[in-house]
Amino acid sequence: MRELNNNETKLIKVASVCTTIGILVCLLILLPLSFSYIDYYDYGLKQRKSTGRVDTNKVYSSGRYFTGPDMKFLKYPADQHILHLEDLAVFSDGGDDSVGLTFYIDIDLTYGIKENEVGQLHKELAKNYEYIVQSRTNEAIKNSAINITFSDYFEKRRYVEAQFRSAVQTSWNVPPQLHVILDQFHVGRIMIPESVASKQLEALVQNERTAKEQFLQNARREREETAVQVNTIDLQADQLLRTTKATAAQYVADATATAQKIKLSALNNGTQSLLKAIGIEDQAETIAYTYIRNLLRRDNLDLTVSYLSDENIVKTNALL
Repeated sequence: MRELNNNETKLIKVASVCTTIGILVCLLILLPLSFSYIDYYDYGLKQRKSTGRVDTNKVYSSGRYFTGPDMKFLKYPADQHILHLEDLAVFSDGGDDSVGLTFYIDIDLTYGIKENEVGQLHKELAKNYEYIVQSRTNEAIKNSAINITFSDYFEKRRYVEAQFRSAVQTSWNVPPQLHVILDQFHVGRIMIPESVASKQLEALVQNERTAKEQFLQNARREREETAVQVNTIDLQADQLLRTTKATAAQYVADATATAQKIKLSALNNGTQSLLKAIGIEDQAETIAYTYIRNLLRRDNLDLTVSYLSDENIVKTNALL
């Protein structure tokens, strides 16, 4: 085997050094390219640079990963998305206190992508998910608004927000799902066009007029019913008074008759006892006594009865 001369040895050393340097340069170039980074505010899916194919089987969170020089991360936001809907036209329910016309509201909400469904989100919606989320949100709010009366937007804002929120989340969950979850939800300004305000005011004024007329009719009916009740009570009181007077007169008449009966019975018994005591038993004498007693009871008659006896008669001798 031939020995190498000095020149050949030098060439081999130079080639080895160049090769080593080349390898080191390649390593210095390829090694940084083989690492991919994901920030704390992102999710990542592996994507091949040469073909653009995305691996949706695994979702990567924040960190540094050795993926190789031909791989990178397709990133989706891990923090909250902010959606601002300004001057969204809605139509209210045409209830008793609403004319059911169009007005405008502002809606602010935040939502986030579900980490374990980032792959499904990419396969079904890709980067168009934000537009689809906004479109479905608009549709859900408009469909829900027609069941809310106009006054509820000012008097029951929490109720309105809760109904809108439920409608939006339900719409997002309808297949195909959007793979996002609703976080904050707020109903902002409510802007009423001048024409709507005028018609609403006119409707409210008309409602007040109707209520006033109804109140007047009720008051009139109450007065009439009260007058009837007062008249009925007066008639009942008059009837009760007349009945009471008649009953009292009947009681007085009955009492007088009873007293007279008792008096006559006592007089008859007393007369019989008197006649019996003084020895009057003849019918003629009884009638005479009764007649004299009745004459004595008359106020306009002055009658004196004297009884003659042997003591008060002057006796004289008979003429011869």
